[in-house]
Amino acid sequence: MPTLVLIRHAQAAYSYPDHVRPLTQAGVDQAARLGGALSREVGVFDVAVCSDATRAQQTFEQIRQRVQIGDSWFDRGVYNADEEDILTLARTFEGDTALIVGHEPTISGAGYVLARENDRGELARGVPTATALLITFEGEWEKLETSHCALRVLLTPPTR
Repeated sequence: MPTLVLIRHAQAAYSYPDHVRPLTQAGVDQAARLGGALSREVGVFDVAVCSDATRAQQTFEQIRQRVQIGDSWFDRGVYNADEEDILTLARTFEGDTALIVGHEPTISGAGYVLARENDRGELARGVPTATALLITFEGEWEKLETSHCALRVLLTPPTR
């Protein structure tokens, strides 16, 4: 059963142009803890795509230190993506597990349209920083359909 994990980047600073906003120290900690949780929940990703924005790349780096990732790349398209762009990208994946690190409202929006109706409740108002949406479905990536996926939300673990 394929698994798609959609992640909203961790907490970022505000005193920078949007594309180059770095993570705060709290954001680095969030991303590291989320990476640890993903290591326990998923462990290995066959493919990973990350927005080329600084905050997304820094989030991805903390996760990559804690999970095994096959093929990966940074993509400006994820920075500018809408929900349909994320679905189109996911339909190109191969393997069992995939990861996309991006931005709001696109991450929660993509999760919302993929999830079965009874799984959508937590996404109606978006998701906080450093949140992972674990999405599973039957079939092949290229046939990924809206409203047919199981969804589980994985929030950043509490601080130590």
